[in-house]
Amino acid sequence: MILSSEDAGIWILPVVFLLGAAIVAPVVCVVLAARVALRFARAAAAGDAWRAVTPSTWLVAGGSGACAAGCRFTVSLFTAPADWFLSVTFVCGCFALAAVAMAALTAAQNRLLKNDG
Repeated sequence: MILSSEDAGIWILPVVFLLGAAIVAPVVCVVLAARVALRFARAAAAGDAWRAVTPSTWLVAGGSGACAAGCRFTVSLFTAPADWFLSVTFVCGCFALAAVAMAALTAAQNRLLKNDG
């Protein structure tokens, strides 16, 4: 397929979107991971680290894991990823799924504890 100026709108928008996602994913991963660490640090400083274990904390941690798994795409744009990096991004993706499940379980537990007490 020859790309000409009249059909630039067909391919330029997805390319810009993918490049934007590739640049943003590592930054968002670090920011979300820092927010989770900060939540635990604040709760630990207040004397109750378990207070930080909330569904929203699990969802932020899951978002960080999902963005870390998306970094595989970022690296593949510039070079072939190493085997260890593929393993790390796989683990991050698994962590993201587990964190979403933990968010649901924590929310269910909180709901049950509110109804009991």
